Amino acid sequence: MTIRSSHAAIAVLAVVLGAAAVGGSMTYSALTEARAGGAEAWRDLTHIHAARARLASTALEGAARAGGLDQAFVDQARTSLVRASALPTNSGVLNDPEAVDNYKRYQGELTGVLYRLAGTRGAPELETVSSLKELRGKLPQDELALADARSRYGKSAEGYNALVGTFPGAAVAAVTGYRPLPAGL
Repeated sequence: MTIRSSHAAIAVLAVVLGAAAVGGSMTYSALTEARAGGAEAWRDLTHIHAARARLASTALEGAARAGGLDQAFVDQARTSLVRASALPTNSGVLNDPEAVDNYKRYQGELTGVLYRLAGTRGAPELETVSSLKELRGKLPQDELALADARSRYGKSAEGYNALVGTFPGAAVAAVTGYRPLPAGL
């Protein structure tokens, strides 16, 4: 190889490496932005669940004191609240599919219990529990807010996972330790 051709090869290699660095940098920015959107929606989701659990706890205890609830249901509701409240909520959970599945399962279980609690009517003593009335009004609003957060998360995760599944996104994800995000919450 002559000096001239080796200079040309070095120049071509420099251009290719420069383009890869720029492409990798742009991909890293896109991955980080998409991941941040998912983390923000996750935060919103967990804040709504936490606020709902606080209100539910107050409503449950008020309703239990007032009477008119089956004790087995009260115990089941307390167990559901404890399980759902004990779940980790940081965005690192999104890297653990099993933790995400547990989160969805226990929050879903709690949602069923809360609707059952909110739907409890007939006992006059329950109608005086203000936190139960508040829960009845708040649950439908929370469901709308949760649906919005899930939708935003889903869009972010879809965009992020599409980037991770292509070149150079897969290479950047491998270097940064980013994994695909769970598809749905």
